Amino acid sequence: MTVVTARDFRANQSKYIEMAHRGEEVVLSSARAGKVRLVPQYDDEITPELQAKIDAARKAFREGKCSTLRSEEEIRNWFRSL
Repeated sequence: MTVVTARDFRANQSKYIEMAHRGEEVVLSSARAGKVRLVPQYDDEITPELQAKIDAARKAFREGKCSTLRSEEEIRNWFRSL
C-alpha cells in the first residue's frame, strides 16, 4: 500500500492514478479530510440499469422480502428449482 499526502498527490497525479489502474492500493492522506482510497472506475462496471436492480434488491432485503438458505441442501434445492 502506498500512502501519499494530498500535496504529493497533486504534484504527481498521473503516477498515482497509473498505480491504481495497475491494481496497486493508493491511499491519499489529508489532515483535514482524513484518508481515502484511490480506485479505478470503469464505465462498464455498474450501469444505471444494474444500479436500479441493486437498489431494488437492497430495498427488498430491508423489507424482509428475501429468502434465507441455511444449509447446503437448501441451496441445492433452490438451484434445482430454477
